[in-house]
Amino acid sequence: MNKQFYHLKLEELYTKAKEIEIHDNQRFVIFSDLHVGNGKYGDDFRPNAKLFQTALHDYYYEKGYTLILNGDIEELHRYTLAEIRSTWKSLYSLFDAFDAENRLYKLSGNHDSKLFNLPGEPLRYKLYESLKLNYKGMTLFLFHGHQPSYFYEKFNEISGLLLRFIAKPLRIKHYSVAHDKGRRFKIEKRTYEFSIEKNIVSIIGHTHRPLFESLSKLDSLKYKIENLLRRYAKSGDEKQKFLEKQIEEIKKEIDKSIMTKGKEQAISSLYSSQTLAPSVFNSGCVIGKRGMTAIEIKGGKISLVHWFNEDVDEKYRKNDGKNTSQLDNTGFFRTVLKRDSLDYIFTKIRLLT
Repeated sequence: MNKQFYHLKLEELYTKAKEIEIHDNQRFVIFSDLHVGNGKYGDDFRPNAKLFQTALHDYYYEKGYTLILNGDIEELHRYTLAEIRSTWKSLYSLFDAFDAENRLYKLSGNHDSKLFNLPGEPLRYKLYESLKLNYKGMTLFLFHGHQPSYFYEKFNEISGLLLRFIAKPLRIKHYSVAHDKGRRFKIEKRTYEFSIEKNIVSIIGHTHRPLFESLSKLDSLKYKIENLLRRYAKSGDEKQKFLEKQIEEIKKEIDKSIMTKGKEQAISSLYSSQTLAPSVFNSGCVIGKRGMTAIEIKGGKISLVHWFNEDVDEKYRKNDGKNTSQLDNTGFFRTVLKRDSLDYIFTKIRLLT
């Protein structure tokens, strides 16, 4: 029953999705999971608010990007829309600027789905449940990510009541699927199964875990260290010394990740018993402790990027000058974690599924 439920739900989202033809001369940025609140304690958006708004205006607006907000933008489980809007007027002014130039697409998540039927609260922006970006006859399917879960689809209202009337008064921090490895994996696996059936790329949020080509950070590190080891065997002495330092740094990151994430490494890429296809991407979230992540699409390429301030990720500033740059003199930095061409990704999907 569960499998039938989520498959039918994804099929419904896919069929009714708003379709947009995209080209190499266009630029898109995808953010999800802002969880904007009232600006006080418990507002998950507040710590990264300045980072997000600065990057959104100084980088993405100025460079002509179209903004896609992929769900859970407002935290309506805890706060009213009126108090959110009155607190974050500058944020909505930015959204207005994108919208005025037809550069804004806003999708709903499980924490802001009330926007569809709030009495007396007209929609400020057109709201969608899903979106298709069609590129050279290939499809990138965007939806928030809670939909493959029976729990979030059926008990979303009850979850909201518990957060508003129990967790919020007691000042209990927000607990979500991001803290539940089992639920997170099920959502990713179900999205993966649907994606390979359709031969498409799916881009979600919801779990707060960035994914690129169906791979988590830990998976990517393992592939990276394997490639470095292969290069090491074919290199000369000077090159080997350089590669040794890189291998050592990545090994430390892998060890740290395994220690902090527990059993996650045992299930992180086991969506399929076959060769893993690059069918699932996740933009992560804006409310991360070490900054925020996003998906960018431009020039026929898709990238996973990380934004942070100079106090948080010093390692990128020191060791990765090629992929990391400062935004003017703001103290905020952007680094490209992963990048690949859409043609290559869809070729892999076609040949591996």
